Amino acid sequence: EVILEALAVLTNREEQAALEAKLDRYPELFHGAPQLGIGARDAPVQIVEFFDYKCQPCKAVHPILEAFVADNPEVRIEMRHLPILTPGSERGARFALATQAAFGDLAYQAVHERLWTIRGPLRTEGFERIADALGLDYEVIASLMESDSVTARIDYNRNVAIDLEILGTPAFLTPNSVTFGSIDIDVLSDIWLSQ
Repeated sequence: EVILEALAVLTNREEQAALEAKLDRYPELFHGAPQLGIGARDAPVQIVEFFDYKCQPCKAVHPILEAFVADNPEVRIEMRHLPILTPGSERGARFALATQAAFGDLAYQAVHERLWTIRGPLRTEGFERIADALGLDYEVIASLMESDSVTARIDYNRNVAIDLEILGTPAFLTPNSVTFGSIDIDVLSDIWLSQ
């Protein structure tokens, strides 16, 4: 029994070391310029959330995360697009990222918040309504949706997710952990606040 326990501990340590080595390959996840998220940009505890606009658990946990960060101002949750569920997921991500490219971070944040509220398909008509409501030129945004820079950001996130064996959204990353399939804030906070 002692040998089996020792082997289990060793296996866990090896798996943790392998995970941390993978995460070390992506330092920009935790040290890149903040772009979209919840909490102070210079908060000492940085969490990365991969999300999809068509992911119902992502939508459900969003207000819980906002409340958590309000109670724990040392935490920042930086949000990264991982559109994997539907073709509309990718259209929504492209619309949001193209808005940022055209009109900056404040417009990006405003569009992001509006996209969370869409219940039906994510398509051109909805994007046009959001742009009009925010006083943004949709044609300028649309001209950037298929740009190389937008594609590169989505591809980068997908490649990270594949490398880290992330199988769904929301997924939460810290410099030494990857958690997906749970939106239990008590479980997540235990992991995050122990960083």
